[in-house]
Amino acid sequence: MTDREISQEELDRLVDDASYLQDEAEAMQYVIDDVPYSKTPPEGRSIAEMLLLIDHAQLSYYRPIMEEAIDSPRPTHLENYTHFEEDFEKDEEKLEDVHKILKKIAKHRAGLVNAIKNVPLIDWETVVYRNDKQLILFDFMKEMIRFERGILKDIADQVRVYNQEKKQQRDIEQRRSQRQDQHPTEN
Repeated sequence: MTDREISQEELDRLVDDASYLQDEAEAMQYVIDDVPYSKTPPEGRSIAEMLLLIDHAQLSYYRPIMEEAIDSPRPTHLENYTHFEEDFEKDEEKLEDVHKILKKIAKHRAGLVNAIKNVPLIDWETVVYRNDKQLILFDFMKEMIRFERGILKDIADQVRVYNQEKKQQRDIEQRRSQRQDQHPTEN
């Protein structure tokens, strides 16, 4: 334990922040077909890959570490876990069904939120170790939220760029059409 005490208000904010991903995943299911979610930009991942990475991170890294830190009487060392970025594999088959990815994110996040709600307040002050430096479990889970928010921002940026490109293409087509209407080609 550390000198820092986690308040109920802080924990409630963590629950709200963690629930945000579930809400986003559910909302995205209605608009995802309108964006090229499988298109990979020159630098980075496709939207579908980023969503898969979020789910992979919560399932293979954040949740198991949280559970070990709470359940194990021994100290939890993050270096005993492979970081989710290192063992993430782009599964082409899973990437084909973005709706399934979004449903799984929402389902897995609902389970994680319930697990978070069931952790006693005092346990959020449990220390985990990153390279022999102390980090309280609460702050570790806030890192998960920051990671996800960063990914969601990247997704929003890709959607924005796509929409701008689509608008520019429409504008070009509209100007071309207007020119053709003004100057019909002679046969």
